[in-house]
Amino acid sequence: MLPRLSIRPVSRVAWPATTLYADRGVIVLNKPPGLICQTSPSSQDVDPALPKDDFSQLLDDLKGVFDLPKQPYHVHRLDKATTGTLVLAKNDRVARELCGQFENRTVDKTYLALVRGGRKSFAETSGEIREPLDFADGYVSLGSTAKAKFAATDWELVGSSPKAPLSLLRLKLRTGLKHQLRVHLSHCLHTPILGDTVYTKSLIHQQIRAATTVPHNRLFLHASNISFHRYNKTGAKKRFLLGVTSPMPRDFLRICMDAGLGPFLDKKEVEGGLFADGEPVDNLPDVEGTWMT
Repeated sequence: MLPRLSIRPVSRVAWPATTLYADRGVIVLNKPPGLICQTSPSSQDVDPALPKDDFSQLLDDLKGVFDLPKQPYHVHRLDKATTGTLVLAKNDRVARELCGQFENRTVDKTYLALVRGGRKSFAETSGEIREPLDFADGYVSLGSTAKAKFAATDWELVGSSPKAPLSLLRLKLRTGLKHQLRVHLSHCLHTPILGDTVYTKSLIHQQIRAATTVPHNRLFLHASNISFHRYNKTGAKKRFLLGVTSPMPRDFLRICMDAGLGPFLDKKEVEGGLFADGEPVDNLPDVEGTWMT
């Protein structure tokens, strides 16, 4: 079954439809491609007569939808081209709490990526990449200087296409550096993400183009799941692990099906859902939490 929530280009009309989950302190969005997760300086106090950037407009719209005194706080970012789960905090207390979890690396982040390379591209079916990264003028490369930052990615081969050199990977982001997954997959595994034209200059294989239509200017990297701790007001067990899975974008799913990757897909990752300590739920009354799709 196709997911109910489609990923569309950035459009103000789409903001309400991007909300996956909300509770008394948290909002989780299904980020569309093309959205830059950065606000203008002092966006809370910007002159209303001036035009707003897309992310500032999104936060302003959500402020109205959820009747908040201020715009929600963004506690982490996704790269412009990446789709999927994006967490916002409704107030500064929750923002500090979530930022602490990100800083302590207790937030679990799972990505899905369609990569250019078939089964023969992988000597193993899973592995760890521990390669530092350098940053210069907006470009990221494998680390070769004293200023390089530690970067860690775990990867798992979900399946490879029987029709073309194309595979689906499940990725665990252990550190959250800019373009980390794109660089690690392209330069360490030598399987660049489908649609990446920055960290590879090679053309898409004709067998991929014969099997499916690849949209222009679209990177097939999806932040599928994010899990972090929330706290109940009542009951013996206060702390629990909240998991939100974003539905797979329709064009991502279409390419998987065209390429014969359908048998490898996990229904939860296709349809999305809400989870408490790993178990699927529809709502979380004690934190006033609701799955909104």
